[in-house]
Amino acid sequence: VVKAAKKLVDLIGADYIVSVGRGISKDVEGGIKLAEELADVLGGVVGGSRAVIDSGWLSADHQVGQTGKTVHPKVYIALGISGAIQHKAGMQDSECIIAVNKNDTAPIFEIADYGICGDLFKVT
Repeated sequence: VVKAAKKLVDLIGADYIVSVGRGISKDVEGGIKLAEELADVLGGVVGGSRAVIDSGWLSADHQVGQTGKTVHPKVYIALGISGAIQHKAGMQDSECIIAVNKNDTAPIFEIADYGICGDLFKVT
């Protein structure tokens, strides 16, 4: 039996979080890679919505929301996250929320400081 040591993501202590949602479904690997690259540039970490975790695209330690971690970073970037109430409850107290979603009526825009309506793969 070989056990690998896995480094868990520190969402609670992060100043910058780049989270992905179901909006990455057309290119899951590309969406996660994009989030990881942006998080690296910012010195932050990658988070995800419950839909992403339930789909197995990211491990459970990445989950932001009522059933995940409640976070308060300086900057929270939501890529392709619609903004279900459970997710918003876990990140709404962030100092600055930047949301990118192609649906201009997505609930995430109600709490975002900056909202960009567009394809997250092009905008990011």
